[in-house]
Amino acid sequence: MWAASCMASCCAACACEACRTVVGSIGRRSARIAYCGLFALSLFASWALREVAAPLLQSIPWINHFHKTPDREWFETDAVLRVSLGNFVFFTILAIIMAGIKDQKDPRDKIHHGGWMAKIFCWVVVV
Repeated sequence: MWAASCMASCCAACACEACRTVVGSIGRRSARIAYCGLFALSLFASWALREVAAPLLQSIPWINHFHKTPDREWFETDAVLRVSLGNFVFFTILAIIMAGIKDQKDPRDKIHHGGWMAKIFCWVVVV
């Protein structure tokens, strides 16, 4: 039993270190690529949720509050729209924060090019 726990701990540590390395290597020039990657991840999440989230969404009472339960397609569309709304909110907030930056000396420029772990965490929470 302790071997499985040790192995899981090792895998989690390796995954955290890999994420930290990838996020730490995102520089000024690759920020655009990272934002595109985040958007691509949201496309994948939309597709995955469309395929598997219908039973999950049907079991959540504050989503499935209908007298007559809609068909599976309604819940699939709902999952995709929730991811799309989360992306809209996340990228709109970033756009508002970054509005009016004229050069790289602005302190908000560091938010745009750095803080990737915080941005990814916020994206996951919003989506």
